Amino acid sequence: MGVSGLFKELGPGQRISVAKLSVQHFSTHGRPLRLAIDISIWLFQILASKGGSNPALRTFYYRLLRLLSLNVHPLFVFDGPNKPVFKRNKKVGGPGVRVASVPEFLAKELLRKFGYPWHVAPGEAEAECALLQREGVVDAVLSEDVDTLMFGSGVLWRSWTAEGKGKVPTHCTVYRADEVKEKSGLDREGMILVALMSGGDYIVEGIPGCGPKLACDAARAGFARELCELARKRDVSGLKEWRGRLTHEIRTNESKFFTKKNSKLTIPEDFPSREVLGYYTDPCVSTLEKVARLKAEVRWDMEMDFPALRAFTGDAFDWRCLGGAKKFIRNLAPAILVRELRLMGEKDDRLDADAQAEKEQQYVLAIHGKRNHATTDGELEYRITFIPQTLVPIDLSIEDEDDEYVPAGGADEELEAEDEWAQMPSSTQDESDAPTSPTKKRAFKPYHPDQPEKVWLLREFLKVGCPLHVEDYEDKSKDPKEFFKQRRKAKAA
Repeated sequence: MGVSGLFKELGPGQRISVAKLSVQHFSTHGRPLRLAIDISIWLFQILASKGGSNPALRTFYYRLLRLLSLNVHPLFVFDGPNKPVFKRNKKVGGPGVRVASVPEFLAKELLRKFGYPWHVAPGEAEAECALLQREGVVDAVLSEDVDTLMFGSGVLWRSWTAEGKGKVPTHCTVYRADEVKEKSGLDREGMILVALMSGGDYIVEGIPGCGPKLACDAARAGFARELCELARKRDVSGLKEWRGRLTHEIRTNESKFFTKKNSKLTIPEDFPSREVLGYYTDPCVSTLEKVARLKAEVRWDMEMDFPALRAFTGDAFDWRCLGGAKKFIRNLAPAILVRELRLMGEKDDRLDADAQAEKEQQYVLAIHGKRNHATTDGELEYRITFIPQTLVPIDLSIEDEDDEYVPAGGADEELEAEDEWAQMPSSTQDESDAPTSPTKKRAFKPYHPDQPEKVWLLREFLKVGCPLHVEDYEDKSKDPKEFFKQRRKAKAA
């Protein structure tokens, strides 16, 4: 998707842990990072999911969990009725066209149950996401397509994947428009010219014989800015003269804009297509008045419908009976804990020390240790104990007993293990349970949601909800005797 070879010209971007990005933003702004997501990209990516019942929908579910656990506020954006009908010479819009593995109405239903906001663009979601970022509704855009930068987004996240030898998606590549321009010499208008000359989503072929390197050189030489200005003025004679000068420079390299001259390249007389240029410079997006209303009215922390979500997972993923309900709690509880700690910290309750300590104990029983892990680029995490069932209010007594013994995860747990998004980077599994030999399997422990469970939490998110816990742990960590005394107490919790 987008312009082939353009990311190579833009440079590698910044490869960074999503957890680190979230922590940095929360520390600086005192609120979760807001992320516009072009949902069509996600619904296309999950086509490759496998294992268990409805694997594509299940992967979507796990991605929503991941956002919750990372303290990220997503705003999902759907394509609207006025998106271009054809992209990459394929019909992608209009009646009867379906390009995703999960129908949009089903995705919207799951988003409602999670309490996530979503928005339907008038045209392409990519262009709408870029507008929402420029107008301050969100802080960044998550998309795989370079077109997001061409539509004017200031911050693009892409390639949310595993890092190094890991399998769990933990890192993304960040492109910031100002840094891209400084390093590559290409701004929004420059990238538009590259798409027109070397080929993009709307005209794949571009100018015959023109690659991204040549197109980038033309953009850096100033031809892009001039083209967009002439197009805005609808200056037909100016466009003709512009084509002539561009052709002359490419063929002669008189001004040394290019690495070499190309005497055989011919620019068509109808270049550029006014329609295609308009797709980039004036995409169909919401009015500024509508964007302002969205910014004022969007609710970032809507209530989750736990019973409805439990019923949904039972039907969609075959998480049936008591074993399925336990799996539902096990997956959801750590993410809910992150959210509840933040919401607790945002309340201006002004509790005294005893009341605050009692409230913190309802969520976190004890802190057991700390680490600086590669999955978070070294951001400090604390290992804590909590009771999962207190965070996921569903009635286990109404669940049917399993027909036979099934782990908390269901009979298809091994199949689902192939799903990289089903594996959380901050595992609830205790390291002490790890096998002593690589040829041995990890010992299985029955899961009881009403019993203490351990999980790694980022210190920044733990501190906002449990400041006394963190302060006490850090104070005692400075004294070896108190530290070991605290560890014994934590193990007994």
